[in-house]
Amino acid sequence: MTAAAPSRILIVDDEEIIRIGCQRILEDANLIVDQAENGRAGWEMIQQTPYDMVLLDLMMPEMGGLEVLDEVQKYDDKIIPIIITGFATIETAVDAMRKGAYDYLPKPFSPDELRTKVNRGLEKRWLMLQTEQLREERDRNLLELTNEKSRTLTLINCMREGFVATNRSGQIVLMNPAAQHMLRLNREKAIGSAVAGLFGNPELEQKIAATLETVARTTTVTHMEFKASDARVLQANISPIVVDQGETLGTVTILIDVTEDKKVEQMKSDFVSLVSHELKSPVAAIAGYLNLIIDGLTGGNPEKERDIIVRSRDKADSLLALINDLLDMARAERRGAAKVRAPLDIVPLLGESVQFYQNDARSKSVSLTLTAAETLPQILGNSDDLSRLFANLISNAIKYTLANGKVEVSARMHEDQVEISVSDTGIGMSGQDLEKIFGEFYRAKNALARKITGTGLGLAICRRIVQDHHGHIAVESQLDVGSTFRVTLPVYKNK
Repeated sequence: MTAAAPSRILIVDDEEIIRIGCQRILEDANLIVDQAENGRAGWEMIQQTPYDMVLLDLMMPEMGGLEVLDEVQKYDDKIIPIIITGFATIETAVDAMRKGAYDYLPKPFSPDELRTKVNRGLEKRWLMLQTEQLREERDRNLLELTNEKSRTLTLINCMREGFVATNRSGQIVLMNPAAQHMLRLNREKAIGSAVAGLFGNPELEQKIAATLETVARTTTVTHMEFKASDARVLQANISPIVVDQGETLGTVTILIDVTEDKKVEQMKSDFVSLVSHELKSPVAAIAGYLNLIIDGLTGGNPEKERDIIVRSRDKADSLLALINDLLDMARAERRGAAKVRAPLDIVPLLGESVQFYQNDARSKSVSLTLTAAETLPQILGNSDDLSRLFANLISNAIKYTLANGKVEVSARMHEDQVEISVSDTGIGMSGQDLEKIFGEFYRAKNALARKITGTGLGLAICRRIVQDHHGHIAVESQLDVGSTFRVTLPVYKNK
């Protein structure tokens, strides 16, 4: 038998010759052997010294072998007990084996019989200890695996990206909440299901299934984009799960919602196109008018030259208006950045804006009035931004109101907020226009048809300023009846 260290054996027998004989036989086998002359002495030695095996005589004074056996079993059930018995007590030895003894050795016995029994018993003990060690190691590994699995699942479940793992058959075996939300799937129903048939889009399902098959076959990473429900765009990065032997066990798919990115890209593209057009047209017109004068085509006609210069000025004014609106948009987008907000009264700001646009209103024969409650609570805001907000709303109302029309500005308390309304009797808007009116560069169709100039940025700027002040802006309108814009802003509460 092979062991890391010599095994230790205790011989407990009241016959000295048996003890000495067994010790001499076993010590030749490179074992450490101790003796005890009776059961009580043996039991005391067992409690003080770690033994691998105990040879117990059944019939001893003070404490018999069966009594010692019971105590050993309670103390350490890995100690191997072997019963030494006379021919007259073999039945008792068999009974002792039922109580936990490993084997029995009838007297008299030969050295070879003793060595055989002892070696088998020690081999059993070694196997027991190895089994226990393997069990403990397995338990430790299971605990580490469980902890690692728990940590991994926690990380996967906390990911903002969607995570979907499939086996080699294309069945989903793991899905995190982000993927469940992106794909609008029930996780319990999805686990164990094949990818095909899950998305309600046969063409898409075939494409994903084909991609999974390609990945599993070629062990390459596949990137794809597809449209999910609610017109959202998802980007999928599909990678194989490959073991050391090169076998593919399945796939892992990382899903990223790129809907907003696509919108931003589209907005950038639209912005460049629109700004390029809006900048190019007035500049080209100004250059064309000036070339008429430079080339002498006005023929020294002062009235014609003046008309060309006025048109050039108007184009320059529209160009300047566009630039100012773009700057206002940039300011509005810098939410909270280097903006000073302070408690302020809304009525004086409205009064200044109304007073400023009185001349424009009179020039169009439009009545411009302000109605406000005598006392309104303060709001917390940036005076420059709010002045820009009211200026946009009032100037738009005047612009889109025909002669002899009315523009009414009012301020009042509405529930626990301050409400500012700008109403006009202008050309109004259709329901289709109302859905898009706060978008960048959007202009109502009837405004375009009437050739009323504008950049399409004013209301977008208004919306951003209102949002920056934690307020809300809404519009009601009817074609050829008029429009009412309502802005609600939270009341300042001095804590």
